[in-house]
Amino acid sequence: MNLLKTLAFALVFLAAVPGSAWNLVECSPEVAQTWNLPDQALRAATPGSPLYLPKPFPKSKDEVLADYVYEFQRLLKDMRAESLPKGAAAVLEGLRQGRLRYDVLRIVNWSPTRCVKARRLDAYHLIRVIDGRSGLEITRSVLDESGHLGVISSTAEDERQAARLRPPDEEMRSAASRFKIRGDSPQYVTTFGSLRCPNVTPCLAFRSAGHVYLVSYGGELFEVDPQGRRFEMGKDVGTPEMNEPLLKSLGPDGRLVSLGGKVFTTARKMKGR
Repeated sequence: MNLLKTLAFALVFLAAVPGSAWNLVECSPEVAQTWNLPDQALRAATPGSPLYLPKPFPKSKDEVLADYVYEFQRLLKDMRAESLPKGAAAVLEGLRQGRLRYDVLRIVNWSPTRCVKARRLDAYHLIRVIDGRSGLEITRSVLDESGHLGVISSTAEDERQAARLRPPDEEMRSAASRFKIRGDSPQYVTTFGSLRCPNVTPCLAFRSAGHVYLVSYGGELFEVDPQGRRFEMGKDVGTPEMNEPLLKSLGPDGRLVSLGGKVFTTARKMKGR
């Protein structure tokens, strides 16, 4: 079996593993091959190197947090107090006093930043940093899949404090109850398009009887046709001139949503039942 066939088989196998991340489009084996050397460099980096991480490509919550604390302190240690991102000073103080709690969620990447050459970016790790005394969220940070800090600090508006991101299965049960849909394979995703799901406020994706649904951060339900028409960024969508007629044809309940790399499709807003 040659390398391309081996990689293709691996993608199919991983998509079939219960509880594993899933995608509606896969990166080409030719692109995936370009990730090998950068991955090796990250794993081989030693302390003192800007590439070094305590736990490259973290899997468990403890590994994610080890990289987060290392990266947060490394990037901010020489920064003047008045220049710190909002929320960062409270995190640094909480680290010194050992009074922080964390929620860690894996966010599957359906945005155009997936399937690019020389950088593996299938997922992110979203970290909600919580004051252990008050229970209030201080900020949200995002690690990329390798463990490097991509979003240092994204502070919440007051209304976001109440919108705690629950584990995907809990969030799916809530949506299923509201919309009378039985679902499976829930995961948080980040997307781009007219249905935007940033990595700090992701959408929930789940499957149900051959259908795929997205629940926006605001709680709206959208159906994505897994066999629906695909649009290529730069060819069909991506500029106001390209997007305008398509968005107009979708109507008020239609959305354009990315699936990863250059691939986009459409989704439609569902009504409560």
